[in-house]
Amino acid sequence: MNTITRNRIVRLLCLVLALAMLTACGKNNTSGEPTKAAEPTATATPTQEATPTEEPATPTPTEEPATPTPTEGPSEQEIWYNNMISDSLMSEGNNARLLRVLEKAKNGEDVYIATIGGSITEGAGASLYLNCYAYSFFTAFKKEFGRDGGNNVHFINAGLSGTPSTLGVIRYQRDVIEKNEGHKPDLVIVEFAVNDADDPTNGQTYEGLVRHVLQEESEPAVILLFSVFKSKWNLQDRLKPIGDYYDLPMVSVKDAVVPRLEDGSVTNYKYFSDEYHPTDYGHKIMRDCLMNLIRTIAEQEKEEPVAIPEKALLSSAFDNVVMVGADTEGVTVSAGGFKSKDANVFSTAFEKDICFPENWMHGKADGEEPFKVTATCRSILLAYKKTTADSFGTVEILVDGKVVKTVSGKEAGGWNNPYSLVLLNEAEAAEHTLEVRMAEGSESKEFTVLAVGIGR
Repeated sequence: MNTITRNRIVRLLCLVLALAMLTACGKNNTSGEPTKAAEPTATATPTQEATPTEEPATPTPTEEPATPTPTEGPSEQEIWYNNMISDSLMSEGNNARLLRVLEKAKNGEDVYIATIGGSITEGAGASLYLNCYAYSFFTAFKKEFGRDGGNNVHFINAGLSGTPSTLGVIRYQRDVIEKNEGHKPDLVIVEFAVNDADDPTNGQTYEGLVRHVLQEESEPAVILLFSVFKSKWNLQDRLKPIGDYYDLPMVSVKDAVVPRLEDGSVTNYKYFSDEYHPTDYGHKIMRDCLMNLIRTIAEQEKEEPVAIPEKALLSSAFDNVVMVGADTEGVTVSAGGFKSKDANVFSTAFEKDICFPENWMHGKADGEEPFKVTATCRSILLAYKKTTADSFGTVEILVDGKVVKTVSGKEAGGWNNPYSLVLLNEAEAAEHTLEVRMAEGSESKEFTVLAVGIGR
């Protein structure tokens, strides 16, 4: 056996002996602590250096929740909504009158805003009056353009359910000026685009109302507002030419909402509370459409004001309609057998104001004398009460002794609401007499004349 072989045998025996001793030590250790032989060494479990993408302690910027990347510009929803509102701006019109209103508001001068229209303007469909488009527009306007919290901006709402412009032109003086303590309006929003379906003048009374407002000494700004029904219908095609003729700002809710109803981005359930009236959301859209017009005009340079055309587009017979009262100057009123007062007339939805308390009612035992009005005028309009009550009968309406209408106060679907008639429409003023008398067979029935208007 050579020396190399012997040395290899010795090293092998030493290794076997060392392993035997380690095994014996592990069996005799009862302390529960691991032996040194059990501790991992650097070479047995090498440490692996983590790559940057695997290191949780140093996240990349896109992974850092504490410092999110700021968004740039409006959200997709905001862009969609703003586009809808922008589509409502049908015409900016001449901006002179509207900019004067904004200047007065910003300077702290008193500014009077009025809305006149039907049930949508009155606030129908809104859960609270504060949420209807008319009042919420007023609050938004005074906050943005008024002084000292907007205390210099005032508001009166002349919206009335179930009424068209034929009645609006009768009650403008009373409901917009007299009820506002005689203050002339600085801005009037006219909303009859869904109430004038039964207008027998096809826009003449609407134009008469517009001309009446424009001719006020205070030179108010006029905005034409075209609301819309669930059927996607309104009368803006009939009324827009009037706005164009007088170069007025016009806002079409139909142009804003109907395309979204058709593509499904707005549902009928979300916008309409019933077949006709908006929900709170719908009223909010109407308000925002109006404010979009105001903000657009506010950024413009003031134009030279345009003169009111002396010649009307359709008719000037309804330019200066006044509601007849017992003491109206130049008018003779004889109540005749219509001497009672009807207390069961409709009232406004939110404020519960009784409309037309100064009416003329024929009671069952009031006799056969007719109700008469004599005046020098170009036009005569009359509003009477519709009801389902069996106690109401039929009347004949005469102008200058000739029967021009026969109407019944009892009608299916009546809800004590007013219905308007145009009885005279002439180019030149002359003396005329209006009579209302109970028809044969209705002498002991009831009938209520709510209001009479004459255009001078």
